[in-house]
Amino acid sequence: MVKAFKITITIATILTTGIAVTGCSNPLTFTQNEISPVTVTDFKLDTYVSISSYDNTDESVLKDALALCDKYEDIFSMYKEGSELWRINENETTEVSPELGYVLDTALYWSSRSDKNFQISVGKVSELWDFNSEQHNIPDEASINEALKTVDDSRIKLKEKDNPSEGWIISKPADTKIDLGAVSKGYVADKIKEYLIDHGVAHAVINLGGNVLCVGDKHGSDFNIGIRKPFAQATDTIAVLALSDRSAVSSGISERYFEGENGRIYHHIINPKNGYPYDNDLMQTTIITKDSLTGDCLSTLCFTLGLEEGLKLALNEADTEAIFITIDEQLHYTPGAEKLSK
Repeated sequence: MVKAFKITITIATILTTGIAVTGCSNPLTFTQNEISPVTVTDFKLDTYVSISSYDNTDESVLKDALALCDKYEDIFSMYKEGSELWRINENETTEVSPELGYVLDTALYWSSRSDKNFQISVGKVSELWDFNSEQHNIPDEASINEALKTVDDSRIKLKEKDNPSEGWIISKPADTKIDLGAVSKGYVADKIKEYLIDHGVAHAVINLGGNVLCVGDKHGSDFNIGIRKPFAQATDTIAVLALSDRSAVSSGISERYFEGENGRIYHHIINPKNGYPYDNDLMQTTIITKDSLTGDCLSTLCFTLGLEEGLKLALNEADTEAIFITIDEQLHYTPGAEKLSK
């Protein structure tokens, strides 16, 4: 799997790819009057994950919540042999668990609205781009063109069983490979939040390397969520959002990338129409929603659509706000996102 940036985690500051949880008076620190959280961290889902509770929470509850990442990697990973998604990609027709079926159904819904800019059947193309390799080789055009023949979400058929608790049935062409990397972390964040609430945690921040989900508020005040400046130092934020009980998800060109000999940035958001990273004058999108799965889908989809169409989509979605950062480092807000900015 592709590698995320390494992040620095301290009691004072929680920094992620694209997003940072910050304090009130200083954008990157908590003051002495701030509530000290109970925090657990680990490397999960190929990124650094942290959960911070602002209640008097036993650390074991947070560790159990963090362990859910392992459960969902066994469901959603395209690369882990034996995972549920891996098994789907190895077969034409497969039974699907209720959770994977729900995520697939959600992703296919957004795909249907994307004019083929957002396709989960892009797996054979995305695996050609190895961002872990020291060589950083650009795939040859013949390999890309061959892989593009397998990309078409309309050929994926998903049907829920008569009894929803029994799951779904999926059918697809044998050569189609599904990649849920653009959406699955959002679902995991939502399930961690659900677990925390069920175990009495009412004030917390879940941070899945670019996906931040706030559980409630910070005992009467908002959480300050910093948006990292693309390509800058880990502590540099370009904007700060005041959020309670909301999700903020960022997608952009500085998350996983390499620079080619021609100086071009090759990043992990692949255009399923041509097999190459998107080149649309955007550096990053941040989507603010109630749930993280919707935010995850929209952060990628809005990026693929570009500034004008992406903003239009965000403006037309209920309970959705967005911030776009263009290549000239200018910020473009929906009206609601501007109000949330500090």
